Amino acid sequence: MRIHKLFLALAILLLAPIAQADLARAQNLFEQGRANESLEEVERLLSQSPQDAELRFLQGIIFADLGRSQKAIEVFAGLTHDYPELPEPYNNLAVLFAEQGEFEKARDSLMAAIQTHPSYSTAHENLGDLYAKMAGIAYDRALEEDRANQSARLKLSAVNGLFSAPRTFSAPAVTQVAQNIPEQAPVVESTPEPAVSEPEIVASEPVPVPVTIPAVAQTQPEPVIVEPEPEVKVAVVTPQPEPEPEPAPVSSADDDIRDTIRAWASAWAGKDVDGYIGAYAPNFRPANGATRANWVAYRRDRLSNPSFIQVDVGDIDVEVLGETRARATFVQGYRSDTYQDQVIKTLNMSRTNAGWQITSEVSEAI
Repeated sequence: MRIHKLFLALAILLLAPIAQADLARAQNLFEQGRANESLEEVERLLSQSPQDAELRFLQGIIFADLGRSQKAIEVFAGLTHDYPELPEPYNNLAVLFAEQGEFEKARDSLMAAIQTHPSYSTAHENLGDLYAKMAGIAYDRALEEDRANQSARLKLSAVNGLFSAPRTFSAPAVTQVAQNIPEQAPVVESTPEPAVSEPEIVASEPVPVPVTIPAVAQTQPEPVIVEPEPEVKVAVVTPQPEPEPEPAPVSSADDDIRDTIRAWASAWAGKDVDGYIGAYAPNFRPANGATRANWVAYRRDRLSNPSFIQVDVGDIDVEVLGETRARATFVQGYRSDTYQDQVIKTLNMSRTNAGWQITSEVSEAI
């Protein structure tokens, strides 16, 4: 899989005639290969309409085309902040992160795109290609360490075969903004380069395998000896089920949620897998569509492998949405011996008999 140039198809149906003509002119300049002139026109228009989503998206596309990746990342990151319901900026961030070899950030951006639009096929395909890249890198490293490793050689060959046919790691079209509610626009894909004999970049983290965890047998109550009457009798006392705890009052929700999030981060940093998994509600479903069993197996592996993990949680902004629902947002810093990043984390939470638990999560690159 290669990362190809980003392309753009603008939806301009709702723009005023003058703005429509100006935006069309900037688009035409870009399509004619006159990227610098197109950028000058876009920046002139942005000085008049600095929040225009179409103009900002085109600006990001041009920066990427000119090789100014950091500027493109800043533009698309700003769009994810202002229009978090749009999947396209997340997808384009993933393209740029993958170009820089920041595969973890690319994966998180694609998962955010999928969470906003689960049916967005471009992000699903790109996520598969990204995983294929990462897997290929791992197989290639295995061969460097042991050239006689036939298993790794076969797997590497299979991964290379995925990209022997024309494939793309495409970026989507910019979306139309109507009454501040953007709609998804069609995808224009780029033409891939042919595959080479040795993989240029190869596949993803291995797909997690479901792990079956045996249930813990419950201890039966021990018999209690009753004082004998005429003869000794043994009575078995059946324990009465404890009443389910009443949900905590809503007035304390803010503090309870903050305490829950800090406990979740502490379990993560302490590699306490059970404590970490227990912070997620039974109805939690991963953003990438994986089963809960696969997600649990994957997270166990991710928490167990590093020699150390540090998780920092900034000020937690809590928005109580009702008696049993809330949303929390904070800056999360992660560092281990193999990786580090900083993201804006949003947790949607539900109040259950077990306390506040996570029902979904989204990470946005900073």
